[in-house]
Amino acid sequence: MPTSRLFSEEDDRLTRLAALEVMDTAPEPLFDHLTALAAQICGTPVALLGLLDERRQWFKAAFGIDRSETPRALTFCAHTLQADGLFEVKDASEDSRFAHHPDVLAQPALRFYAGVPIRLDDGSLPGTLCVLDFHPRELTDAQREALARLAGAAAEGLMLRERALARADAATHAQALRVLAETAPLGIFRTDAVGQYIYTNRAWQRICGLGAREALGEGWGTALMPEEGGTVLERWQRCVARREPFEMRYRVRQPGGAVRHVWSRARPLLAPTGELVGYIGITEDTTERLSTERELRDSKALLDRTGRVAGVGGWSLDLQTLELIWSDQTCRIHDLEPGHKPTLEEALAFFPDPEARAAMQTALQRGMHHGDPWSLELPLITARGRQVWVLAQGQVDWQDGVPVRVVGAFQDVTEHHRAAEELERNRQRLRALYESTPAMMHSIDAGGRMLSVSDRWLERLGYRREQVIGRLLDDFLPPESRRLVRDVHLPAMWRDGHVDDCPLQLICGDGRLRDVLVSAVAEYDSQGRPLRAQALVHDITEDLKRRAELAQEQRIRRQTERHVQELDQLLRERSEMLDVLAHEVRQPLNNASAALQSATAALDGRGERQAHDRLMRAQAVLGQVLAGVDNTLAAASLLAGGGRIGRQDTDIDTLIAVTIADLPRDQRDRIVINRHTATRTALMDMSLMRLALRNLLSNALKYAPGVSPVTLHVMDFDEPAALQFEVVDTGPGIPRELLPRLFTRGARGGGAEPAHGLGLYIVRRVMDLHGGAADLLYTSPQGTVMRLTLPQAG
Repeated sequence: MPTSRLFSEEDDRLTRLAALEVMDTAPEPLFDHLTALAAQICGTPVALLGLLDERRQWFKAAFGIDRSETPRALTFCAHTLQADGLFEVKDASEDSRFAHHPDVLAQPALRFYAGVPIRLDDGSLPGTLCVLDFHPRELTDAQREALARLAGAAAEGLMLRERALARADAATHAQALRVLAETAPLGIFRTDAVGQYIYTNRAWQRICGLGAREALGEGWGTALMPEEGGTVLERWQRCVARREPFEMRYRVRQPGGAVRHVWSRARPLLAPTGELVGYIGITEDTTERLSTERELRDSKALLDRTGRVAGVGGWSLDLQTLELIWSDQTCRIHDLEPGHKPTLEEALAFFPDPEARAAMQTALQRGMHHGDPWSLELPLITARGRQVWVLAQGQVDWQDGVPVRVVGAFQDVTEHHRAAEELERNRQRLRALYESTPAMMHSIDAGGRMLSVSDRWLERLGYRREQVIGRLLDDFLPPESRRLVRDVHLPAMWRDGHVDDCPLQLICGDGRLRDVLVSAVAEYDSQGRPLRAQALVHDITEDLKRRAELAQEQRIRRQTERHVQELDQLLRERSEMLDVLAHEVRQPLNNASAALQSATAALDGRGERQAHDRLMRAQAVLGQVLAGVDNTLAAASLLAGGGRIGRQDTDIDTLIAVTIADLPRDQRDRIVINRHTATRTALMDMSLMRLALRNLLSNALKYAPGVSPVTLHVMDFDEPAALQFEVVDTGPGIPRELLPRLFTRGARGGGAEPAHGLGLYIVRRVMDLHGGAADLLYTSPQGTVMRLTLPQAG
């Protein structure tokens, strides 16, 4: 069996097959049931659901056969994918493509195959659903339709499985967010659409002193201080009713009686349709921060207490004396012993980066001139040479309108900074992934300006990225598509959150137009205002072209079929006319011949020699006319017959006898028959073989000199089985210039008698219809040998 050629767009097909993540997976009931149902409906012992990768066909489900895969080069299903429709082999042993296939030569031998491609939503064909039998057979129309429907169900099953895997990935992502929430230092909570709590993390439970179950619903309100609870709940319900952000500072009482100051902030979660689905928020314990800020303003001695706040150290600088005080935690951040008292120059030396020093100087000047506090994230080299990042916060204290002190806090934010850098790297990787995705994608802002495009988008349309980013989408649309986007698709997307399969045209860099289908989803801010839209573009230019070509082919095929029907009708009419002509012409000629024979017989014995000779010549001429008419009608019949003959078991001697009886009476005795075989019968169309043999004998008699004999040799052969007739004469031979066209219509010899040039043409056509041959074996001035080979095998 020849190796199947690669399919067009094979890389895309294999990419989609890999995306299904189904190869070499465990059996699944859905596909097992579909395969068993295919075998039951089609009445076959075997049914397979196979998927083809680069080298093999792997069976996701197999009914009636204990096999998991087969080499791709030996699979029938590769032909099914190439056929792009139902592919049926009624008897593989009779099909040259599969006659030598190992399964066809095995025992039991595979004989019947029928398969249907499994077509996914993007048109790709990952595999087939097929049925097999060990006996030749043919499906009914109902079975073919059912098999096609089951293949469609298999495609749906594969796509459902793919979407389930995608949802599982989404669930994994959600689980990752939950793990992040559980490890976050801030309290995190989430509610449903009516403001009922449905989740709190451990930090929230620790801050508010409630368990996870106690906080659900409205239970979180039990942690509120009684004198503040009504106000907090009322404001919360008002924000939920208005779908507004919530932000409020209040106090909670923990089970041990401790009172904590908290700062709670929440934002509404909106569905793509704008419907409120809930709130997500954070609750921060500000108790220590408030106390620290208050105490820092009262006394610098409290700076050391900030070290108990995770990773935060305090500092104070007297602007009159330039005395710098660090808390113990600040010393630790600088890798110094607690209690160390640095000078201002020493402290600044920990910031060797010029940009960092310039930022601190600018912040201090703004604080001293305008009273603005600052918060800077700066690189710092510790006393041990470690590079860390710190959050340096500060503000200026004033006395009688004069700045007298600068106080602030230090926090080691190295991990946070690294996380931010990693987040930025991830963002860059995500952007690179977006741009290099094999799909055509672009994004626009709320004003319709291009924000990003994928490499495939640029490649397919012929642009460079700098030619696209920042321009309006309208610049890449012809007028009609621009109107549709502006008046129909964009309003629908911002309203509904998405649009699907919008037919548009895009302008390529060289001015050509490409037909596309665009699907897009919208993104909104927390207030429900449009931010951007992500669009997936499917290029259907080639699909539309192929559809147009297919429609043209179908029109041409219908025209051809109509012409064939008309030609068949003409051929039938011609055949009928030939039958009528044969009857109307031959019957009078036969009657005339019979009358001449009767008259000749009557003159015998009367001494009417002259009249007798004339009648004999007339009868000979009439015989030539009848032979010419027979040849002409036979040639026309062979041309109109369409190559169909009826071969029957025929007695060879009878064939020879009736053929000789067709010859003129005075020529019959010249025929010498040499039989070299005992075979009595042979398969043939007797009327046609009679005509072919008569033409050979007539030619030999015509060109053989005087009354010289013409010999007919009859022989047979076993390998391969065939019957042969050889006609030998002693005539002058066939002219050399006639040999190249000896068996064509119109070829005439050099004899004195007229000829139609149809005799040998009819001989060749008769033997062609029998699958045999008519050959010139030998010709010379001493004679000619012609041979007819009549095959008997098959």
